[in-house]
Amino acid sequence: MASLAATSESGRSGRASEKTTRRAALAGMLALPFVLAACGESFDADILAVKAAAGPGGTNEQFANQLAGARGQVAWSASKPAAYKDNPNVVEVVAKVEKTTRAGAKRQVEIAWLNNRQTKQVALERLAIDGQAQSLVSGALGLLMMQLE
Repeated sequence: MASLAATSESGRSGRASEKTTRRAALAGMLALPFVLAACGESFDADILAVKAAAGPGGTNEQFANQLAGARGQVAWSASKPAAYKDNPNVVEVVAKVEKTTRAGAKRQVEIAWLNNRQTKQVALERLAIDGQAQSLVSGALGLLMMQLE
């Protein structure tokens, strides 16, 4: 009888131990994305700096939102540009504006700026409309035409 009670009790503790192990494994899997994110470099401050910098008609953020209008959206991202891989202070910040014109056409504008963390300077790097690189003049005309669509 005593051995039956001992077997029954050890079975319970085995199940409890198994549940604890499962919970620990689940907690580890749920925490993994946060641990990996902490290991990577954060570009949040760079995105905020570019958004706040002076742009056409206000800040760069206001400019991107104006381009998007009521029918569009803006997605901000940042990364280390390959062209400046030797300079850890330079970060490329990109605003991708996707909008639908009144006529129903889908348009995409990509605006890239460089943020220099050391000098605190923000500079326009490139502009593309529907995947086509634009010069400053053709880009301005293209954006104006898109606003009129």
